[in-house]
Formats: sequence, C-alpha cells, structure tokens
Amino acid sequence: MTDGVLLIDLDGRTHPNLALMHISTWKKGEGYRTGWDIADPEEVYASCVFDWHRHNADGLRFIYPQAKIDIGGGGIDLTKALPQEVDLLMPDYDLYPGIDFDIGTTTKGCIRNCPFCVVPRKEGAFRIHQHPREFHRQGHRKIVLQDNNILADRDWFFEVTDWMLANKMKADFNQGLDLRLMTEEIAERIAELRPIDQWHFAFDSLAYRPAVERGIALLKKAGVDMRHRANVYVYMHDNADFDSALERCNILRGMQCLPYIMRNRNAPYTPRMKRLKRWTRPQIFWSTEFRDYEGAKRRSVCFKHDWSVEKLRIRFEKELRAEREQTALDRYTEMGMNDD
Repeated sequence: MTDGVLLIDLDGRTHPNLALMHISTWKKGEGYRTGWDIADPEEVYASCVFDWHRHNADGLRFIYPQAKIDIGGGGIDLTKALPQEVDLLMPDYDLYPGIDFDIGTTTKGCIRNCPFCVVPRKEGAFRIHQHPREFHRQGHRKIVLQDNNILADRDWFFEVTDWMLANKMKADFNQGLDLRLMTEEIAERIAELRPIDQWHFAFDSLAYRPAVERGIALLKKAGVDMRHRANVYVYMHDNADFDSALERCNILRGMQCLPYIMRNRNAPYTPRMKRLKRWTRPQIFWSTEFRDYEGAKRRSVCFKHDWSVEKLRIRFEKELRAEREQTALDRYTEMGMNDD
C-alpha cells in the first residue's frame, strides 16, 4: 500500500473532470500523491458524469480490494455531491498537462424545471457559488464556465463578465445561455466578450418560440455573429419528438442560426433521427433543406456553403458517369488481356 490516490474518470479523459480536479487538490493538501496511474493506491476516487458510462465502475472493488473506494458523479448518484469546502478549492490544473483555460462554476442550480434535465434534482435551487477569480490560474486567458443558467441573476452575470473583460479572458458558457432571459443589455455584453469558439444557446420546445426569436434578434442587433460564432442546442427526446425538432431546426435556419441536435441517449436512435443529426452539420445544413437532403451517399461529397441542390445533383451525375466510363474501360482492357 502507498500514500497514493488514484483518480478515475469513468467517462474517459476527453474533457477535464472538475470534481476530480477538486479532489486532487484536497488530497494533495493532506499529503497524498494523486494521479491517473497510481499503482497500489490507498484511496480511489472515480467520477461518472453520464449514466451510459456507469458500467465502467464495475469491478473496481475487486481490482483494488485494499483501497478505500469512492464512486460519484451524476451518472452514478444524483444526490451525491462534494463537501462544500472541497467544491470551493482551486482545481488541480496539473492533472491535465497543457490545459490553457480556467474551468469552474460560478452558480449552482437553475430556475427552470425542464422535464429532461437532472439539474434540479442534482443541484437544487439556483444560487451563487463562487467568483471566477477563486479558480483563476495566473497566465490563463480563457475561461470555461459550467453554470447551468448564469443569466438567472443578471447582476451576477455582469459582475462575472466585468471580471472577464478586465482580465481579457475569452469565454465559453458551455451549458448554454438562456435566450428567454435575453435583454438588450445582456446581448450587448455578450457582443463585448470574445468566445473561445462559439456561444451556446438552446431551443428546447416550440412553446418557447417567441422568446427564442426575440432573444436571437437582440443578439443580432448587438452584433453577435449567430451564424458562425454560435450554435443553438435543439433537444430531441425521442422519435415522437422528431417533427418538433425538425421544425425548430427550420426556424433556426430561417434566422441564420446553426442548430446542434441534443438527443436523449436512453431512447432508440431511429434512422430519421440520425438523418436529422447528420443534416445539421454546417456544410450540409447551409447547402440544402432537409426535404432535399438525401442522406449518406456511397462516397463523401464536399459541400460548399453556396452550392445549390441543382449543383449537387449535377456533381453526383458527373461522378456516376465517370465511374461508369471507367468501369467500361476496365472491362475492355481485361477482355483484351484475356484474348492474349
């Protein structure tokens, strides 16, 4: 047995796991070594955000029979949370060599109660949690916030973004900004900020259409590039929700906004759901309407944003004709070789 603490991200280490970063800082403060490859650990902390990865925890108690094992995360238990004093610690950025951005949460909970969302059960009522300066690493000029609905407190949003502007930080609100809470002042502030990549918004129900259209109009008026520097999450619960999701995508297309399909992983993924997801790829989405989209072809085609459906048809016909001519030539050559 060693004085080591093994950290396990059951979802894979594709994205930084904030809970494990807090735990690492906590255990290092107690004198432990922490990491992803600690042999014969004294303690094991495993985190699972998504429930479709929870099976990765199977067998941990057999693999590390002598270790104290703690398994948490929303994919395992929605009621389990880090102790407040641990959740407020500076994340251990050294767990992810090369990371060049701050990551944290300035608020917890949400004012909404969307039927598909676990946040109300996991985090409870909306509240302020932590100022970004408390998880800022000197030298970082980017920040990723995991707040579920920071616009629920307008004054706090402006305090946080004042700090971002003062420190020349690029930002990513990776859980999205609530278009239903958009105001002219908030839109102008978003236009002042610089996104790391894209701004994220959501259009989860046709019932929200008037508020969504109004929010998008305010953002455009403020100068936010909604076509190239933003995407709008479109939730598709199951196959029965397909028509609604398609209509929302078409509404966004008409407003020059790019949708991003978010589907329910626990529902069957039907062919037309897959087809809609593929269609929302930017190079396809801006090239053709869904009713004209033919889905996957036998060969990949590079769509350009300004190509019309007619131009795409002409290209396919040319390629097919060339393939037929080449096949005929190959057969002719083969016949000639056989004659010899």
